[in-house]
Amino acid sequence: MKRTRSLLSWGALALIAASVNAFAAKSAANPVSPIPGFDVGSIIGDAMSPVNPYNSGADPITMPGDARMAVFPYSRDQIYRVMTAPLKLTTIELERGESLISEPAMGDSVQWVIDTDGANHVYVKPTKPGLVNTLHLSTNKREYELTLVSSPLGGLFYQNVRFNYPNSLMAKVRTRANAAGDDRDADHAGQTDSGPIGVPPDKLNFEYTVSGTSSLKPETVFDDGTFIWIRMPPRTPFAVPTINDGGDIVSPNFIRRGPYIVIQRLADEVKLTRPGEEVTITRGRRGLFGF
Repeated sequence: MKRTRSLLSWGALALIAASVNAFAAKSAANPVSPIPGFDVGSIIGDAMSPVNPYNSGADPITMPGDARMAVFPYSRDQIYRVMTAPLKLTTIELERGESLISEPAMGDSVQWVIDTDGANHVYVKPTKPGLVNTLHLSTNKREYELTLVSSPLGGLFYQNVRFNYPNSLMAKVRTRANAAGDDRDADHAGQTDSGPIGVPPDKLNFEYTVSGTSSLKPETVFDDGTFIWIRMPPRTPFAVPTINDGGDIVSPNFIRRGPYIVIQRLADEVKLTRPGEEVTITRGRRGLFGF
């Protein structure tokens, strides 16, 4: 009896081992794919795929409530990724006074339409979705490197692309400071220096009113006749300034300088916005000595 049980046990073990080996051989011969026909490697490695890491680039700050308005901080050592869409026109707007010194250079000039206004605007449009292209712009001031990505129909695209230029304001500030120094040397009677912007106090306008969310309220707002200076409290969350420009809500050129947001133009109304918060800054008439 004991011998019979032993033989039965060994037989069962042999049957189980044979079944396991057969299943393993079948699995090796026919590997199961969780998604038939899906190959992650081929998609990432596709030269025309937008998810290919070589088709990436810096993403912009988009305007609250309208992601079609995009603003890039300019850097010569940066490639900018611009989202486009078939049947949609994307306008790339350069700095005022900046103009192309050569034709825009594109990797694919067959499946993309490109044009300029001869000044500081470049217009691009893809002919179909799923395209990736490169674009180089040479102007009288700067060089730009861009990656153009064509979204699916109904997908994300930027209708207007602009740039912030951190060095532009500093050059103008130095020019005004040097001019003020020359004037002081000429008449031997220096006017009171206004500190960081180098203009006399009677040129400053502090007539601004602020309304809206308290956490975004600036400590001080004034302009020097050319730029608007907005001093923010310490550790205030970053807010994007927008203005009404001829009926369009746009983000003007601005830089961060210490505690200040410096808007590189004048405007009757500026809004500082971030998700769920908004502050409105309204410009008034400048009085004597800015008060």
